[in-house]
Amino acid sequence: MNAALPTPTPRTAPRPLRGLCLVGLVAAVVWLAVPGFRQLSRQEPDFEYFYKSSAWLLQHGTLDPGYDLVDGRPVWRDSLGWYLPAVARLLTLLTWLPHEAAGAVWLTLNAVAILSVLRMLGRELTGLPPTDWPVTQFAPFLLLAAAWAWELRLNQINTLTLLCLVGSFVCWARGNAFAAGFWLGWAILLKVTPGLVAVWFLLKRQTRVVAVAAGTVLLAGPVADAITLGPVTAHDAYVGWFERAVAGSSHGALVRAQREMDWRNQGLGAVASRWLHPTSYTTRFDNDPRLHGRYESDEARTLNIVHWELDTVARLVLLTHMATLGGLLWLLRKPARSLPVWRLRLEWALVVLAMLWFMPIMRRYHLVWALPALSLLAAALHYHRFRGAWTWLCFAALTAFLAIQLLLWPKPDTFTRWPEAAGVVLLSVLILATPLLVLLVRLQQRPDALPPPHFSTGVSNPAGDPRV
Repeated sequence: MNAALPTPTPRTAPRPLRGLCLVGLVAAVVWLAVPGFRQLSRQEPDFEYFYKSSAWLLQHGTLDPGYDLVDGRPVWRDSLGWYLPAVARLLTLLTWLPHEAAGAVWLTLNAVAILSVLRMLGRELTGLPPTDWPVTQFAPFLLLAAAWAWELRLNQINTLTLLCLVGSFVCWARGNAFAAGFWLGWAILLKVTPGLVAVWFLLKRQTRVVAVAAGTVLLAGPVADAITLGPVTAHDAYVGWFERAVAGSSHGALVRAQREMDWRNQGLGAVASRWLHPTSYTTRFDNDPRLHGRYESDEARTLNIVHWELDTVARLVLLTHMATLGGLLWLLRKPARSLPVWRLRLEWALVVLAMLWFMPIMRRYHLVWALPALSLLAAALHYHRFRGAWTWLCFAALTAFLAIQLLLWPKPDTFTRWPEAAGVVLLSVLILATPLLVLLVRLQQRPDALPPPHFSTGVSNPAGDPRV
């Protein structure tokens, strides 16, 4: 693969084209959000969990037990036991409103967050004309249309997490370590998985960012929970969260207990269990007991090619993750001061993408976190002048990624459950990571493989490199 040649500074897109793409983005977000608004009137998951958990906390001062009273009898459902108590406490800002009104506000915030993320990526990270962000981000957004559709339909929290992550990196690139750590801390509070990004900042020797993030998590999490709920209730809440979300929901724990093995879960442990053990992907819906009634007529279906013991599968998954994490840490080991701009941006996008690989419970809507990777790959294609072997590799990866997204677009049925049970969503993460990894290796060997970006913030970052 030949090194990319310097490219002439691009001309900005015509104003009518920018306006058309902006209108198209807004229209697409609104169109994708319509099923979410319809879902609110039926009070169905996933916003149901967020709302009822927060409403219980607001009314009773304790965490949601995970059931509804119907004719005086408890009907069990899922709760926010996977999340830190700070999430339910945050949503009390909305749950004084009726369910539909609160959901509409939350869904609107998600839609605004999508456009904000697209704007920051296009203006701050791609090195292309900042005013052209609706044009440069149109294709990356559409490639994830199926993931956005499910994210908005379920009124989930992953878009707001992504907003915090992108905002954190942009603040750091602009030289504001305090703001970067603050937003990173909130991303960790919302989903915990962004702790992997904190590890990346440590590898880059950005201790101030990590220290502020840790302080944000501590003050807005356990300290605020102890003040709001009382020390005893807060302690019990964190013990319960650890037992369910950490000890009881690691890849190995889920494999051994055969929990969360339905076709929706794309975590490596679940996918490996289906392939290597006779694990049914149609009859176990552990996160919401009400789903058993919906799918109780389904017959047990398996797709395993061998019959390994569960302990063997769990150990294999652990070894795979240890090897992956070790290789990732080795690739990302160099401090920020010694790295060019593209290396830092691509490393960060890879780490955000890697969060999906390490999640024990990963579903199709979590793929919205792949947006930074798609955005930077599109920019790299421009700087490669759409020539060379890497360009063909990237186009092949994007084509395969698009094919999987099209497969996920229909409503889940027998046709789409099998591919998802087989792990096509997890596969799409690996497919997208491939051109990123190849490009990072090239930049490690030849830092001039990509020319400096045409446009940048022009502000020195905490690492001392004014090009970031």
